[in-house]
Amino acid sequence: MRIAENLLDDKEDLIHKAVGWTLREVGKRDPAVLEKFLDRHCRVLPRTMLRYALDRFAEKQRLGYLQQPS
Repeated sequence: MRIAENLLDDKEDLIHKAVGWTLREVGKRDPAVLEKFLDRHCRVLPRTMLRYALDRFAEKQRLGYLQQPS
């Protein structure tokens, strides 16, 4: 999770995809850890990273994170 935090400001789209994929995988093993991370950082996550991380969330929960103001 610290690596993901360090890469929040990265400018490369492929990094956003890779971190988002990794976050999604973390959520498969421990959804609470992913939710805690998203609660803290969803407003500053690059959109691609956020969408990948939310891939397995229920529609209502996914929309809740996507509609957070930046």
